[in-house]
Amino acid sequence: MAQFTEETLDLIRKELKRCIPQLSINCVIFRFDGEALQVAVVQPIQADMWTIPGGFVRKTEDIEIAAKRILFEQTQLNNLILGQFGTFGAAQREFAQEIGSFSTLGFPEDIINWISQRFVTIGYYSIVGQEQTDLRTGPFFKDVKWMNVGKIDKLAMDHSQLVSEALVALRSELQSRPLITSFLPESFTIPELQKLYEAILGRPVDRGNFRQRILKTQILVKIGTSKEKTGSRPPILYRLDKTKYLDYLSQNVKLGF
Repeated sequence: MAQFTEETLDLIRKELKRCIPQLSINCVIFRFDGEALQVAVVQPIQADMWTIPGGFVRKTEDIEIAAKRILFEQTQLNNLILGQFGTFGAAQREFAQEIGSFSTLGFPEDIINWISQRFVTIGYYSIVGQEQTDLRTGPFFKDVKWMNVGKIDKLAMDHSQLVSEALVALRSELQSRPLITSFLPESFTIPELQKLYEAILGRPVDRGNFRQRILKTQILVKIGTSKEKTGSRPPILYRLDKTKYLDYLSQNVKLGF
């Protein structure tokens, strides 16, 4: 098991003194890999658990700046637009049992006690495109990866609940904010767009109904056909007309599929 030097432990203590006790931030970062909706998760060193990125707020730091710092330190994702999706502060929200296992890593009792208190956490979420697949993590984490939303029950502490709440926010804002632009590549087919909506909504959508309604919005611009070889006619490629898309969202018209 990892054992930290006194110098490293002193640096950790100094950092904790800079932070507001019992206040934390967690970040849910979504992406669509073409088949499934995924979230970024990290694994602490020598720990048999996965969590969403999270950490503490420094006393001199705005909370959104803290969120961006924490996210970059743990995933190397940078310059994301973050939106709050909730604050979590149940009286019983403490995870002494899970965090107590960190003593085997060489963390002394004073550090364990600080991080195992009840914490109120502020939840942020954001979206990255399919091309942003390169995740790297910091020195206090063993690994970072993309996890399918369907497997979030494997997350430690209450982080599966945090992802579920972020997903509720994502779905509720799907037809009021231009979220689709963050998920999509420059060109795509209607079946690929349908897969994205199905992944976000968590349910199948009727193919004919989807095609009819999405074309009726006039937010798609035909740009050619795919060069991929298929057994039938090559699929038509589209791009999103961002001006018409924003105008459509402002009309508060529901797609209804």
